[in-house]
Amino acid sequence: MIEYGSGGVSGFASKDTASLGGIAANMQFAEITEAKGTSFIASKMDGIIGLAYDTISVNGYKTWMDVNSLTDKSFTFFLHSNPTASYMNFPGTQGAAAGNVHNVIEQKYWGLNLKSITKSGASAITTTGYKAVIDSGTSLLVGPKAIIDEVISGVTVESNCSNLSSLPTVSFAIDDKVYPLTPDDYVLKIENECLLGIASMAFPKGFDYVILGDVFMRKYPSTFNLDKNTVSFAV
Repeated sequence: MIEYGSGGVSGFASKDTASLGGIAANMQFAEITEAKGTSFIASKMDGIIGLAYDTISVNGYKTWMDVNSLTDKSFTFFLHSNPTASYMNFPGTQGAAAGNVHNVIEQKYWGLNLKSITKSGASAITTTGYKAVIDSGTSLLVGPKAIIDEVISGVTVESNCSNLSSLPTVSFAIDDKVYPLTPDDYVLKIENECLLGIASMAFPKGFDYVILGDVFMRKYPSTFNLDKNTVSFAV
């Protein structure tokens, strides 16, 4: 059973050619025979294409980006609140400015140097020893309770969205660049109801990551480059 944060899957390994947009990759992958967890059972997904490094791939299988026919191993996510307007471009940035470029400091997840998190009106929260993981497969901003509980302390979102203007800006310092998220960025509006898009979790010891998921990536289109081991954000 392969365990994810929202469930797990099991099956058997196969090998075939996987093509996206006419770009082919001959690769090994898992055929799923059993799934658990609401995300897998209720969703309409056909599968998962892992886009992190193959160092964390099950059985060390090469990823689609590793073995596809592209010579430029980069890709960009343009995410929007309207899912039909969201898309992924590979290779490159589709002409968008590369923006701020950050070196990957750990080639497992796309791990970047997270220097601090600041909530407006409060002192910066030190994040020494933690990395920012840029992950399109995580809907929210998620991090360990030791850090994120302090970030969301006192941040209460009214379900009718009436208090957004009174909520603080939350900023993430990656290397020497600061990326602010306003309440309009980190509060999710789902069927006229507002929900906080930042969550803390009791991660196991040694999981030293703050996951900047879709909430962050909607504000900052993100380019991942396997050739240069960098992540860039359009600003």
